[in-house]
Amino acid sequence: MDKKIVPVEDAGRIKIGVWGDSVMLGVVLDEVMGRYRVIKDSAVSLCSQALKVSIENFSKFGCTVEKGRQRLTQFLDKGKSCDLAVLEYGGNDCDLNWAEVAQHPEREHLPKVPLTAFAAHVQGMIDALMKHGVTPLLTSLPPLHPGRYLDWICRDGLSKCNIIKFLGDVHHIYRHQERYSLEITQLAVKNSCRLVDIRAAFLNHKNYHDLLCLDGIHPNDKGQRLIRETFVAYVEACWPNMGLVIA
Repeated sequence: MDKKIVPVEDAGRIKIGVWGDSVMLGVVLDEVMGRYRVIKDSAVSLCSQALKVSIENFSKFGCTVEKGRQRLTQFLDKGKSCDLAVLEYGGNDCDLNWAEVAQHPEREHLPKVPLTAFAAHVQGMIDALMKHGVTPLLTSLPPLHPGRYLDWICRDGLSKCNIIKFLGDVHHIYRHQERYSLEITQLAVKNSCRLVDIRAAFLNHKNYHDLLCLDGIHPNDKGQRLIRETFVAYVEACWPNMGLVIA
């Protein structure tokens, strides 16, 4: 049977998979209980309802792109597939061992997944998806709030002074994370992939920190709703031209 592009009215027939970290999982910080939890009305759940599509969410709390690539490979190796695969990584990859940084600010400290390795893993995921006829959809990273995030890092007694000594200035945390987001954007351009610019949606708000939890990194309930709105607007505008096919 010839393949055809699925029109908007047949959107329910589309299969979407999401591979990401706690952002796409819908994790927020419960400030009363002081612990993380997954909210029912996450961005992915709300998107599924709004677009009337089935979305399988493979996102995992604390997941790096390296682990995400392994999970995607296992999915594809089992002969499973989907029409559209959303990839959202970088927040954990750019993170450092802050306890070691606080103890030895004079030393060099590498992120969990250095930028070059991060780019290679994302590229590998894109290649694997395209090889299996799946359309990749990349996302930029929601911005973090550097001051709030530093306070969260140091909440149990780590030396803020030493961490800032290593960073040079607190805003370096923002710039460091932004490099990973920019790398995702560049990979989307390089591979002619679709990109949902979550970061721009957050930065379009005058006080984007109102969309983040107390830890300065996880989108709160409002942030999750904004991600939903950004995805839905993108898909509704681009769906007929996204090249999604069914057998």
